[in-house]
Amino acid sequence: MLATARGYYDGSHIVLTPPVAFERGQEVIVTYSVPSRAKKEESVVDSLIGAIPNASGKSLEEYREERLLKYASAY
Repeated sequence: MLATARGYYDGSHIVLTPPVAFERGQEVIVTYSVPSRAKKEESVVDSLIGAIPNASGKSLEEYREERLLKYASAY
């Protein structure tokens, strides 16, 4: 049987809440989260920069039609 407990590391021990009683020889699987080192936060608009090239001077509708033709054969 699997059970799940949540807790935290206090610097020297793992503290589970609620407390869990273990038996000698009991198998335990430990997973933990690692804080991500978040890089500069981007807005949705920032993430789209470069997704639609505008150097050619095409309108969004022209790009849409081009993509529809290109990927229509994929279905």
